[in-house]
Amino acid sequence: MTESARTNKLVERVREKRKCGRKNELLMAVVSWYCSLSLKMDRHLFLVIAIACGVQPSFGQDPPGEPRLLAPRPAFRLLEDATATLAYILNSPPDDPVVLEIRDAKDAIVATLHPETMQPGLNRVGWDLRWEPPLAVALRTTPPENPHIWEEPRFQGAETRPVAHKGIEQAQFGPIAAPGRYSVILRVDGKSYTQPLDIVLPPNSHGTEADIRSSVSLQLKLRDDVSKVAAMTNRIEELRKQLEDRRKLPSSAEATAAMKAIDDKLQAVEFQLISHSDALSDEKYDSEAARLYLNFLWLNLSLGSGTGKYAGGADYAPTETALSLARDLENQLSVAQIRYKALMEVDVPAYNRAAPALGLPALAEPKNAR
Repeated sequence: MTESARTNKLVERVREKRKCGRKNELLMAVVSWYCSLSLKMDRHLFLVIAIACGVQPSFGQDPPGEPRLLAPRPAFRLLEDATATLAYILNSPPDDPVVLEIRDAKDAIVATLHPETMQPGLNRVGWDLRWEPPLAVALRTTPPENPHIWEEPRFQGAETRPVAHKGIEQAQFGPIAAPGRYSVILRVDGKSYTQPLDIVLPPNSHGTEADIRSSVSLQLKLRDDVSKVAAMTNRIEELRKQLEDRRKLPSSAEATAAMKAIDDKLQAVEFQLISHSDALSDEKYDSEAARLYLNFLWLNLSLGSGTGKYAGGADYAPTETALSLARDLENQLSVAQIRYKALMEVDVPAYNRAAPALGLPALAEPKNAR
């Protein structure tokens, strides 16, 4: 169908329904219907529809109208390629970037979107129905097994590098939102506009809503545990990077020994959180047992949509085995947090007090400490 024919058909549809007399609501309903067909709507076509609806658009120096957030259609909670299409209308370019927030029934932020489309007229953005992802480990130090790692093309010019492992990309997504009612909030130049969004189970779903809510609740807890492990690892890496840079300069034997002693203590805690293999950023090295970071990621992945050898159980309630594993990992995390706290509150301050007498700078608080 040509664009002209499509426009004529749309105008006919508008005229048929115009008898309802509620012109602005009719305009929004028609535009929303057009968006649901994934069809492109430019400014000219929008004006044609507005006129057909009996709404007088603004021209010339007329003040622009308020932005509009269109009511989204219910989104199916698919395990692959799930999408909710969020559409909004701008009557003029905004002064500040547009932000879309999705919140759950408890007003917790599920996702924050920063659309690139901010042109006058209709704008659309897709949301994959996933919660925000966990914090990722960002390695900064040079592993002794590969002293030239920062010279490799993949890391040249970079300040950090990731843990590399087959399947880890899929594990670093947030869980798929449970079925229920959510709020979509459009923020434009200091004003907010809200519409409800329903996420529903598809007809072929195997689980009940209660089962899936239970699973998502556990996945969110594990996601937060991953972020705690990553935050501790990243802080240690920033401190160890400072030591690594300082050791490149001449130092006395006493200063060298002091730096090695605190670095050994930092590594002792870090390698409870990640393994030496993880620190190589190379998926070919997988010769030792996973530590907390990967174990939390893999468990969360098995509860979610899965990948590779992890089948995934996003349509089911968590099993007793999964709950038991989660408790065991969280007990290990509690032990690691105690050691980490002692490291940061006792060992690092002790080093900093002794550093000036040895001609060494104190370890600075990391910029992104969490």
